[in-house]
Amino acid sequence: MSLALNPRFATPAADAFVFDPGQAVEGRQEFVPRYGDDGWSLLALTQNPSQADDIIRWRWFPEVFREPFRYAAWTVINFPLPDLDVARPGVGMRSKLSVGRIMKTVNHWSMFAQWLDERGIKQLSLVTAEDLSDYSHHLDRARGLARNTATSHLIALSRLHYYGQLYLPDADRLIAPPWVAEGMDDYLPAASPLGENVTEPIAPATMGPLLVWALRFVEEYADDILAAFGEHRGLVEIAEALKGPFRKGSGLRLVAYLEQLESEGSPVPAVIRDTKISTPGVFLAGRTGTPIAKVHQVMNYPRWKAYKVQNPGRCLLDAPITAKLGGKPWHDPFDFHDVPGILKHLVTACFIVLGYLTGMRTGEILALENGCCPDPQGSPEAARRHLIYARQFKVARDEDGNHASAGVVREVPWVAVPQVVTAVRVLERLGGHGLLFAAEVHDPLQPERRSGRSLAIATMSNRIESFIEWVNIHAQNWGRQAEAIPADPHGRVGTGRFRRTLAWHIARRPGGLVALAVQYGHMRTLISEGYGSRSRGGIHDLLDFETARNVAEHLSEVHEAIQDGEGVSGPAARRLINAAAQEHHRFGGLITSVRQANDLLADPTLNVFENKEAFLFCNYDRAKALCHPGRGTKSETPSLDRCKVNCANIARTDTHAHQLRQVADDLGKQAASSLVPEPLADRLLERAQALNELANQHDHDRVTAATGAEL
Repeated sequence: MSLALNPRFATPAADAFVFDPGQAVEGRQEFVPRYGDDGWSLLALTQNPSQADDIIRWRWFPEVFREPFRYAAWTVINFPLPDLDVARPGVGMRSKLSVGRIMKTVNHWSMFAQWLDERGIKQLSLVTAEDLSDYSHHLDRARGLARNTATSHLIALSRLHYYGQLYLPDADRLIAPPWVAEGMDDYLPAASPLGENVTEPIAPATMGPLLVWALRFVEEYADDILAAFGEHRGLVEIAEALKGPFRKGSGLRLVAYLEQLESEGSPVPAVIRDTKISTPGVFLAGRTGTPIAKVHQVMNYPRWKAYKVQNPGRCLLDAPITAKLGGKPWHDPFDFHDVPGILKHLVTACFIVLGYLTGMRTGEILALENGCCPDPQGSPEAARRHLIYARQFKVARDEDGNHASAGVVREVPWVAVPQVVTAVRVLERLGGHGLLFAAEVHDPLQPERRSGRSLAIATMSNRIESFIEWVNIHAQNWGRQAEAIPADPHGRVGTGRFRRTLAWHIARRPGGLVALAVQYGHMRTLISEGYGSRSRGGIHDLLDFETARNVAEHLSEVHEAIQDGEGVSGPAARRLINAAAQEHHRFGGLITSVRQANDLLADPTLNVFENKEAFLFCNYDRAKALCHPGRGTKSETPSLDRCKVNCANIARTDTHAHQLRQVADDLGKQAASSLVPEPLADRLLERAQALNELANQHDHDRVTAATGAEL
């Protein structure tokens, strides 16, 4: 079917396709919806493997508006917006929308239609500019939408107006919204004080154990789980091959198996759910080579039915448990029916490792393919680093500037630390070909239309919550409650917060969680070297934003403390006092935009980083930094895990001196314990003495804001 561009169209017939099946992704033509369907799935239009199979439900709309908006949606799906409308100032539109954006647009329309119906307005042509202004205030005051979300709603109504002028009958045309001529600022909620990215990082108390358990699955438990999965799959394949009419005597092997169990007094494999005991047909079929139908027939014989009820047991696999947890096997022998669930947790753990230790967006991770992380070429002696070649979707555009649903291969690949490479290899062992997170491999019960696609983002988000729940139950059962994963104070972990959390931890905990220090290979260095100067995309913007926020907050706190009489010591004491005052007056401790972050980071006098482990501030000057011995490095930040006490960039505050003495006192108390061996006690006392000397040196050299200005 072809559609000519014409300002007047007749409503399509109920059995007509919503869009030309020829536009559908190869193999998806049968899933193209019909115009009269109660729901429209647009999944056949996109090549993005992680796109959710959302469906436009026409019951969302009040009946009076159902058909006008159905027709409006049909025009948006099939016809581009003319260049004249796209180019209008302040509109911010594309001529064609992605599937995800079409879904959002129609959803926004449904909310608008419900609001009109509640106000007694039953026709789009009757909507006034005052009504539209009221609706914009409704989005802010009644619904409390964030600025970006409200913007999306207003753009959807602008699009409805432009399409109405071209394609809709007079009664269904929306007048030009007032923000088209006046701009949107007066019709939107105030900008968030938190800046451009309001996604909260995952709390360290949650992220720490979550990462630990994910790495345990990937690095330690994977072989056990994959061995169990291989045995599970083998039993299923045997059972599947035996389907069909069975021959005479086909139950003899099962009977012999049951008689042996009876003679030994061993339990018979069964499925136990609460008080109900049933026959594990597939397991027994695979174990004994008996057709499933024959298994159920034999197990219904009075003799074996009674024995099953009296002696039910688990369907244990032969796969060994080799990994340890606290010196003991990490898991009991696997039950046949538990393997699919534990395999899901392994796949989820791989996602967590990829999401947190690369900085990739969720869609990029779910679109990764087997072979995306090849082994580096070259001699073993040379410095070799694994790279991940991924497709990005957010900025993918075709030659007309519209969204390209297949994505584009990222110009600069992601850097993969060893833990990430291990996660990729685990997934490759499962997939064999195609996508690492292929739906048919990791969720075979998905509808057929998801074949060839990845797990959906919502599915993975739910699996992360299930993974956390499983870990907490496992920790409880194994007496390791201290290793449970606490709930995050901001709610569900989800999939999109790992990227922000990585940036947060690199910027704010340089010697802490992500670094673990050398084990994860200095993530900032790896990421920066991976992108080089060719790209400031990827996670760099988030890193810069978090670094700037961290610096601003610390410097503002230092300025306030100095004004209250806090003393500062060290070679860079005056630089710290001046930097704190300058930051406080320029930014007030609050970075709310990427532009402000860039301005702060571009000022070398404000490059100040706190090293809490060494109890100091680093007033970073690359030419003086002893953490970079060659000092020819292009590093924009210090390596805080390599601080030297004689570095010219160091400054300490009274707070740091107090902390030094507290740690020294604690070490002294440990050394005095009769349980501590003498050599260890000597080392503890030596360390305590060194810390006290640093604190005493601070007291001797300290200056305040007034004296620092005179020096």
